Amino acid sequence: METQVTKVQTGLRLSPSLIARLKRGARQKDMSFNGYVEDLLEKAITPTMIHLRREDYLPDEKILRLGKTIPAFTEEELARDPKLAYILSK
Repeated sequence: METQVTKVQTGLRLSPSLIARLKRGARQKDMSFNGYVEDLLEKAITPTMIHLRREDYLPDEKILRLGKTIPAFTEEELARDPKLAYILSK
């Protein structure tokens, strides 16, 4: 059984040139105008990290070897940079 998503109709005042660009973008993506605008808005308000896949940020072997030559960092510095913490843990 499919779950129905409730949509609320809303009115936006947009410039004609923006509407034309949105329609062009929707056609290029083979999407409806509404679906395209909704997708753009969703991406704009969703944190970027959610869109990353694990393979997008895993370092290669050369970087991992380089990480072994880097001096020690404080716990606070590593907490602020999880990628660095990962590299240094290998």
